[in-house]
Amino acid sequence: MRRFLIVSVAACFALPAFAADNASCKLSADKKSVSIIATNPYGQVMHCEVNCNLGLAGGFSTAVCAKDVPADAKDLVLCTETADPGHPYTAITGSEVKCSDPTAEMPPSSSKDSDSASDEDSDAMIKRLQKQSVDMLKQLQQQKK
Repeated sequence: MRRFLIVSVAACFALPAFAADNASCKLSADKKSVSIIATNPYGQVMHCEVNCNLGLAGGFSTAVCAKDVPADAKDLVLCTETADPGHPYTAITGSEVKCSDPTAEMPPSSSKDSDSASDEDSDAMIKRLQKQSVDMLKQLQQQKK
């Protein structure tokens, strides 16, 4: 259990940093297509994943785009999704944008000391459980005699 908590806490800090919303969904004037547009204010390549939720008459659709955005790009069209003929989009109902921040520092890896202490705790628990199992088996064998 203790190891699980340590791993869970470490995972929270190991998540990638995301840049501010640098991408958006834009519905065309005729509502027959949606474009996913991104701006990269950084001097390094930035990766973006964008989901555009779109309304349709009697339903919904989602346009998905995941691409690298070149350094210093401005209003770059990453993807364009076209509606089926006769079924134009009615509106953009929402979006989810995840663009990584290429300038974010990577979180420090957990120290070797805490990993080795955790391993020692786990090893001690395993040995203790093995000993208890052997002791219980011996007691059962003695009771059968």
